[in-house]
Amino acid sequence: MQLKRYTIASLILMILVAAAVYSIDNGSISFDLLGMHFPNLPVAFWVVVPLAIMYVASLLHMGVFALVGNFKLRRLNKDHEKMVDALRDALLGVGERNNVYKSDAYKLMGKLIDNSVILPYETLRSVGNEKIDDALQLMRDVKENKKVEIKKFHLPSSTSIAIQNNLNRFERGELDADSILSRSERYGEIVCAKAYESYVKTASVGSVMKFKQFFTKASLADFIQRINAGENGIQISNEELSSLFASIKLDANDWIDLSAAMSKNMLPEQRIRLFEMLSENNDDAMEGYLYTLYDLQMIDTANEILNNTSNNDYQIFKAYRDLKRANKHYDIAIFLRRS
Repeated sequence: MQLKRYTIASLILMILVAAAVYSIDNGSISFDLLGMHFPNLPVAFWVVVPLAIMYVASLLHMGVFALVGNFKLRRLNKDHEKMVDALRDALLGVGERNNVYKSDAYKLMGKLIDNSVILPYETLRSVGNEKIDDALQLMRDVKENKKVEIKKFHLPSSTSIAIQNNLNRFERGELDADSILSRSERYGEIVCAKAYESYVKTASVGSVMKFKQFFTKASLADFIQRINAGENGIQISNEELSSLFASIKLDANDWIDLSAAMSKNMLPEQRIRLFEMLSENNDDAMEGYLYTLYDLQMIDTANEILNNTSNNDYQIFKAYRDLKRANKHYDIAIFLRRS
């Protein structure tokens, strides 16, 4: 009931009661109550007084409960806003969510959402909430490699949406590799690694080495192939290469892959000296050395090395050596299934 209507109805009731009492007894009365003397006033007045007190008391009662209800409603509204933000963050893959909900109605669902990632069906276009609809639209636009305004979402660079958007920008040429690598803390490891893959194909040796922490095995192979190449060729010493290799964890197969990459353009003499130096302190690099020797038809040198190893070492190369001795000639790359 609205307060105005309640007040009007109460006044009408008090007037009717006063009129009814006055029509029955239009006299007056005075009395003492709890040590207090009440003056001589019409009986109708004293009958209406309790009704007025009841009206005021009811107003106070409704006011208190309205205030309590308002606080509860405000708490629910705030929790609802937090829930919408949590749903948006779950859609966009934002990590480290820990919203605090004050109402029991939201605590359970909120805890679940804060520890979840939501992957909606592609058919879901909108839900009627602006924040959620904007997030859904952003997800579609980024997936379709469209230019988007992502700043308003304040997404960390580690979210999948931000990563994919930056990769899209790099692909479209809006970001260059040097800018990304110079601000690696902003763009994150995945975007930097992608940018570095193309960077090593054209940048100078000094520039490439400046960001060598982003080297991967794939980008290292691309870089190695540029040595003495006709286009975007580079010159680099074996000592520099050795220092570079030391910064990356490589196994025996990786050394063989690198040797195959070097075979594209590196001078045979440099390639042999490099693996000879590397194999002195690295047993895994010895496989790359053996591969290099057989690839360059340094058969006697490779066989001599194998003859000085134990029976259980380098079994594949020893099998290849035995095939050569039996006049079974295969390319070492095919034998080891290397491209």
